Amino acid sequence: MSTIKDVARRAGVAPSTVSHYFTGNARVSEATRAKIEEAVRTLGYRPNLAARSLRLSQTHTIGLVVPNIANPFFAEIVQSIGFACQQLGYSLLLADSGNDERRELELLQSLYKQHIDGMLIIHTGKRDERSLMATNPPIPIVYVDREVDGLSSVTSDNYAGGRLAARHLAGLGHRRIGILAGDPHVQNVQQRIAGFRDELKEFGLSVGPKYVINGSQTFETGRDVQFLMVLSKPPTAIFATNDIIALGAWNKLCDMKLRVPEDISLVGYDNIDMAEWTVPPLTTVAQDKRELGRQSVVRLIREIQVKDSTPTVIHIPPRLIVRGSTATRRSGA
Repeated sequence: MSTIKDVARRAGVAPSTVSHYFTGNARVSEATRAKIEEAVRTLGYRPNLAARSLRLSQTHTIGLVVPNIANPFFAEIVQSIGFACQQLGYSLLLADSGNDERRELELLQSLYKQHIDGMLIIHTGKRDERSLMATNPPIPIVYVDREVDGLSSVTSDNYAGGRLAARHLAGLGHRRIGILAGDPHVQNVQQRIAGFRDELKEFGLSVGPKYVINGSQTFETGRDVQFLMVLSKPPTAIFATNDIIALGAWNKLCDMKLRVPEDISLVGYDNIDMAEWTVPPLTTVAQDKRELGRQSVVRLIREIQVKDSTPTVIHIPPRLIVRGSTATRRSGA
């Protein structure tokens, strides 16, 4: 049976570095992380947690509730969480709330009865959604992708991501910019828009109310881009707060015989796999979904095993991926 020293030797790193990777007690670089994961896969290494399970009466099972597994972003997060659980010797029970707050609470209650050790939740998005069981949980809970005040969460730095998108578009010379905001009640949407607006202020720019479309986090909301494009002075660039909305906008722009990026530049958010399928591919703010999932699992396991219930908020830096859907503003546009 392989040991942590075997993994370290295979990866060319110190055993303590491998330990940090599994426990999350210290930051491990992207390159080092890739080497460790390759070594783990090659050696088939699994942490030996059986003795600890007996001593602590743990099942080594984690519950995960997501709002919509059909959403490619959430599906990719689930995949990364599942991979991290497998590496760390935990099983995963997955439940889909269908973006329904009542069903979400029912699922939480049901999973609690399955003798799970802890819970990961991507909640439905309302800022005030804090059920009694979530605020005083009988087991450790870590929120993923969205924050809840006073409880542990692992998210991307959405405010910083909004600033990246605004800096890119303003730097290309765009002055009339629209926002496809999605659901304004979702916390990470608010954070992205706040960062976007604050960065535009650095360029002496702002986005007026008529240039903002609210709705839901869906493809259909993206198609509402038509209401921006029929304004007397339509935007020359658009920021969509997720890639699904951006793809909906692209679809409608094609129906309107408008070209991306020649007639309108478009930026999304999340970097789902489909963002590369458009022609040209979509410029987007990428969330590190693999690290988001891994850090969530690592933090939850720490709360389970070490009984560390101190609320911790982890922000993972996003990055801008510039592809073909954005271009310099055309003269006279």
